[in-house]
Amino acid sequence: GYLGMLLLLSEEAEVLMLATNALKSDLTSDNKFVAGLALVAIGNLATADMSRDLAPEVDKHLKSPLSYLRKKACLAMARCLNKCPDMVEDFVERVSSLLKDKSHGVLITVVQLMTQVLMIDYQNALEEDEDPFDTDCRKAFLRLVPYLCKMLRNLLGGGYSGDHDVGGISDPFLQVQLLTLLRLLGTNNEQASEEMNDVLAQVATNTETSKNAGNAILYECVQTIMGVESEDG
Repeated sequence: GYLGMLLLLSEEAEVLMLATNALKSDLTSDNKFVAGLALVAIGNLATADMSRDLAPEVDKHLKSPLSYLRKKACLAMARCLNKCPDMVEDFVERVSSLLKDKSHGVLITVVQLMTQVLMIDYQNALEEDEDPFDTDCRKAFLRLVPYLCKMLRNLLGGGYSGDHDVGGISDPFLQVQLLTLLRLLGTNNEQASEEMNDVLAQVATNTETSKNAGNAILYECVQTIMGVESEDG
């Protein structure tokens, strides 16, 4: 049923509203695969109304003991917050706590979620005529910059599983996601930029550029270096 819904329907389909109760029911299922399918459907098709109704159930899976459900819940939550930007502040603390998850799948999805949350928070602040670089959400994430830099440094030193290497490059997908997040956090913030300067220099000098994966990381690193503050202005 969910496969057909994902293939045949778009978020504009009115019939989706009829699926809200079924999704809510399946999210409480004891079968992780049934709950997982419901989270995938939300992550791909949820409308604003569905997102508002189902966000509390998705949030429960962010605290699930199963990494299989936590990683899917992160992507589903990204969709919910994108459709209902006013809910962002309610989930900042939960998102921050997931950054120290031991599961690689959860880790890469929560970095994506944090990036999405920052971009939504930026737009919210602009619409409310507030300083987009001085929001509570941004302040909470800025406190995590040293930990993000440590994660990136560990990747450079091969601190993560070889299962995620691509062409000898240590987990390029996570490296690129981390660099993107650091760029958003370093923009217009001298302290955060100073904290990430050393690790950015390490990425720029130690990344193997003879492989496509290495070039992707180097490209993102250059973008981040150009986007953050520097002593030379």
